[in-house]
Amino acid sequence: MKYTNLILSAALLTALSACHKDDEETIINEIHVDTTIVYNPSFIIEDQEEVTSDFKPQFLNIKDKVAVCALSNYVEESDVSSGIETLKSWGLEVIEAPNLYSKDGRYAGSLKERINGFQEIIDNEEIKAIFFARGGYGAAQVLPFLDWEKFKKSPKWIIGYSDVTALHITLNNMGFESVLGPMMRGFNNDSESNKRLKNMLFGTEEEISIATNSNCISGKASGRLIGGNLSIIYSLSGTAFDLNTKNSILFIEDTGEANYSVDRMLLNLKQSGKLENLKGVIIGEFIGGTQGNDQPLNEIFSKYFSPLNVPVVYGIPNGHDTKNYPLILGSKVTIEVNENQSKITFDNNQAI
Repeated sequence: MKYTNLILSAALLTALSACHKDDEETIINEIHVDTTIVYNPSFIIEDQEEVTSDFKPQFLNIKDKVAVCALSNYVEESDVSSGIETLKSWGLEVIEAPNLYSKDGRYAGSLKERINGFQEIIDNEEIKAIFFARGGYGAAQVLPFLDWEKFKKSPKWIIGYSDVTALHITLNNMGFESVLGPMMRGFNNDSESNKRLKNMLFGTEEEISIATNSNCISGKASGRLIGGNLSIIYSLSGTAFDLNTKNSILFIEDTGEANYSVDRMLLNLKQSGKLENLKGVIIGEFIGGTQGNDQPLNEIFSKYFSPLNVPVVYGIPNGHDTKNYPLILGSKVTIEVNENQSKITFDNNQAI
């Protein structure tokens, strides 16, 4: 049996070597193998073009119409009523998506209800921003069925995190900015996060800064901010909605993931070439996970990001914990890490 496995392994490695010839070789069980196909994955995304468009929706004004939508897990009215009242206190008129309180298993309505409800909102030219009710699972299911043509003519802010990452990736790949930030369920958990979100949407966004810690990596870089929930990024890998990371600054956060699972997802990003051309990295909150026999998370992050020789901001309060400082994805940002302070500054270009 051992002999048979060795023959099969040799045949597989020989086939891989024949697919992609290069001078780089390693020795595995005394067999010379071309490892470029594994360790230099740039051929996987070499035809992917850098996203250079930057379409910023109009900032909000008093009396603007905004919508509350649900594409993932269902919500009860009590889950979102407090958040909706806060939006009204900002001087906004709130429209509820037709399926907002629908329920079909775990979802906020059937697939058809969620598609039609969201399409109606993104087609409405009067609506200037869309706040999501909650995360969970389901947003990626609607992606192939959405028509963004009317949205392109009258872009609006998309606000949410967690499962809403699927929409952020889709919009950011098309060159549109969106906001990774609080959702209606738990919207009022942290007043500072709400204040920052309001300022951002009304055009007076603030920089985010933390005290530099031992896990940060010094340096300064500018680039298009992308990313979101690591599990969602991982789940879209290899699909038509795969994240475009070229010459960008990557943000990641997650909840409830074991350390080995975080390692597995980062390994996917590395082996698919998504880490190759990054300008910088921002690591948000990773909560509710388990370490077991695995490396600590900070060591896992260091393993993947230290070799990139780019600045790393570690520990920004964005994610599934109480604080959720909003980030403008798709926008040009500058990150700067020195021995005392690590900060993110957003480009203040005018809205379209």
